[in-house]
Amino acid sequence: MSNSIHYLKVEKTARVVTSGTTNSKLKQVWLIAHGYGHLASYFINKFDALNREENFIIVPEGLHRYYLNSTNGKVGASWMTKEEREKDIEDYCNYLDKVYETFIAPLRENIIINALGFSQGGATICRWAAKTKLHIDNLIIWGSVTPPDMNLKDDLQKLKYCNWIYVAGSNDEYLSKAQQQEQLELLHKYGIKPETVFYEGEHDIQVEALRLLTQKCVKVGS
Repeated sequence: MSNSIHYLKVEKTARVVTSGTTNSKLKQVWLIAHGYGHLASYFINKFDALNREENFIIVPEGLHRYYLNSTNGKVGASWMTKEEREKDIEDYCNYLDKVYETFIAPLRENIIINALGFSQGGATICRWAAKTKLHIDNLIIWGSVTPPDMNLKDDLQKLKYCNWIYVAGSNDEYLSKAQQQEQLELLHKYGIKPETVFYEGEHDIQVEALRLLTQKCVKVGS
């Protein structure tokens, strides 16, 4: 007798960490997808260089938590694995929509909206940006590439309205210079010419690169 697989929509409590205020001095809001194995409460500290009066930072945590070392010690979070990946992508896209609607939609219209994905979060933020109907000004990929399973012709065509910014380190142990160049060539092929921030460093959020990045973030038409 064969087994049957069923799917049930269940309610889950997600953790979202924010920093900064949404007062009259606010200029930019950042929706940030962390990398594999990070927790939002720690990852948000990598953005301490951003002025909290002018920047509101939102870091949703991936819905999958696990022990980083065997079955004890530190815990990390992930956006997805290869198991039931399509369901996980659907879930986190709906999740990021909910985060946007909760924290960003109520803000003033002239605020610059940045969507940043680091490492595994780069693929996450790209997939979400291609699926959502919500507005993004700057789409930022840091230490990552667009996921190969995207429908590049259709998805990138839809995302041409965004100001793309590509950030990568010279000694990134997960992303060679050749891979970085291939990513830029791929985007160029589909008519996207991103701003770039290249820095001397490894696979991490580098402070000076972050400062340079903020200068390249602009407001684009809805």
